[in-house]
Amino acid sequence: MPDFSSSSPIQRWVVPAFFAMVLVLGLSIFRDFGFSIDENQQRDTGMVSLKHVAQKISPEWVKKDPNFERYSVPLAEYTDRDYGVAFETSVSYVERLLQIEEVRHKFWLRHLFTFLVSFGGLIAVYQLAARRFQDWRIGLLAASWLLLSPRLFAESFYNDKDLVFMALFAIATNTAVRLLRRPTAGRVWWHALACAITIDVRIMGILVPAATVALLGWRAVRHEISWPRVLTLLASYGALTAVLVVAFWPYLWASPVVNFFEAFRNMAAFRWGGVVLYQGEMVRATDLPWHYAPVWLGITTPVLYVGSGLLGIGLVLRELLRQRWRLWANDDQLQDLLFLGLGLGPLLVVIALHSVLYDGWRQLYFVYPAFLLLAVRGWVAALNWQPGWPQWRRLVYGVTAISAAVIGVQMIAMHPLQMVYFNVLAGSNVAERFEMDYWGLGYQEDLAYIAEHDSRTGIKVYSPPPTPAVMSLQMLPDEQRKRMQIVDQEEGADYVITNYRWHPQPYPYLPGAEVYQLRADGRRVHSIFQLRW
Repeated sequence: MPDFSSSSPIQRWVVPAFFAMVLVLGLSIFRDFGFSIDENQQRDTGMVSLKHVAQKISPEWVKKDPNFERYSVPLAEYTDRDYGVAFETSVSYVERLLQIEEVRHKFWLRHLFTFLVSFGGLIAVYQLAARRFQDWRIGLLAASWLLLSPRLFAESFYNDKDLVFMALFAIATNTAVRLLRRPTAGRVWWHALACAITIDVRIMGILVPAATVALLGWRAVRHEISWPRVLTLLASYGALTAVLVVAFWPYLWASPVVNFFEAFRNMAAFRWGGVVLYQGEMVRATDLPWHYAPVWLGITTPVLYVGSGLLGIGLVLRELLRQRWRLWANDDQLQDLLFLGLGLGPLLVVIALHSVLYDGWRQLYFVYPAFLLLAVRGWVAALNWQPGWPQWRRLVYGVTAISAAVIGVQMIAMHPLQMVYFNVLAGSNVAERFEMDYWGLGYQEDLAYIAEHDSRTGIKVYSPPPTPAVMSLQMLPDEQRKRMQIVDQEEGADYVITNYRWHPQPYPYLPGAEVYQLRADGRRVHSIFQLRW
C-alpha cells in the first residue's frame, strides 16, 4: 500500500479506506465473471512452463501430480513457447501447491490473482497522479477514473493477458518516475524488478526500460546528473534487468539472446489472420484502417475521460514545442513527457506500422494508465481555467460528479457484463456494427438460464464456433452441469446459444425460437434459441 505516514489526517483514512473498499469489492465479486475464450490456453501455457521448471528442480513433484501428465510437449516445441509466463506460471504454481482439482475453482483462482495484480496497478496510478500533481485528491481522481472504466473493470478479473500487462506496465512506470526524479541504487533495483516482470508478461514491456534509459541519458546531457553517475546507474540497471528477465522466463534459459529476439520478432509479426467486425463491416485484422484503434478507444472510454485526455495531450504537446530541444523545464514536465511517450507513442507506432489488432483495442490497454494521467492533466487545467465566471469550478466539479454517478450506475446495472460498455459516441445499432462479447463471458449465463428453466436431463446445447461453451459448462454447479452437454453440431440440439461472433446479422430460426436474450445497457449480447425437431 502507499505510504501515508506524512500525509494529512484526512488523507490518512480517506485513501486507505478507498483502496480497502476496492479490495473488498473485488474479493466479493471475482466469482461473478464467466469463462473467457483464452483462459484455458493461458493456463496450458503456464502449466507447460511450470512443468519445465519443476522437472529441473523437483522432478518427483511432477511425477506425483497427475495434472502434469497431459502436458507431454516439451517447452521448446510448444506453440506458444515464446509468450511471457511470469504471471501464468506463478498462478499455476499456486494452483498445484494448493492441489486444486475442481475446474471452476482453478479458474476462480486465476480470476482472483488477475484482480489482485490489477489492484496493484490501481495503486500505482494513484501514486503517479498524487506525485505528479502533489495532491492526494488528484491521485484518487485518477484511480477513480481507472476504477470507473467499465470495460477494464470487468476485464481486470479475467483478462490475464492485457489487464495484467497493463497493471504491471503502470507499476513499472511508477518505479521509473521514482528513479528519474531521484536516481539511487535502491530505486534501480526496484525498477529493474518491475520492468523484468512486466517484460516477462509481454515483451512490449521493453518500452519502459527504453524510456528510462533515454530520459536518464538526457538528464545527463542537460547536466542535471553527472555522466559517471548516470553510466554507473544504467550499467547496474541494464545488467540487473537482463538477469531478472531471463530468470523469470524459462523459454530464455536455453539461449537467452537468440530466444529473446525470436520472441520479439514473433511479437512484431503477430500470428493472427482473422476478421473483425468494425463499423458494420467484416475486415481482416491485417487490413485495418488507421483509425481502428483510436475509434475503439474513443467509443469504449467514458466521454469525460476522452475529452480531458485530448485536452491534456494538447497541453503537453504545447509545452513540448515551447521547450524545443530541452524537452522539459521542470520535474512536472518531465513526468508529462514520459506519460505522453508511453500513452501516445505506442498508438502512433501501431497506426504507422499497420500492426495487427483484434477484439477492440485490448492489445493497447497498456497505454491507458498514461492516457488517464494525461486526462487528469487536462482536467486540472480545465478546473484552473479562469473564464471570468465565478461558478466555473462548481460546474467542473458537478460534471465530474455526474459522470462518476452515471458510469457507476451503468456498471452496477451491467454487472458482470461491463466489458460490452460503449459510450454515446458509438452511435446506434452498436451490436450490428461492433463486436460485443468477443471473450464469450456470457455463455456461462446462457447455460445457467437453460438449467434454471429446463428441468430435463440430457439437454443438448450447440454453440457456433469460436466458443468457450465447453469450459463455461464446467463453471456451473454440479447439479446443473450434469444435466447438459455441449454438442458439435446443430442437428439434434435442444438449444443454440450464440454471442453473434462474426455473425452480426439475425439467425434464420423460426419466429418464437428465441427464448432469451442476454442484454447489457439495453443492447443484445447473447441469444438462446430453443429448437424443436
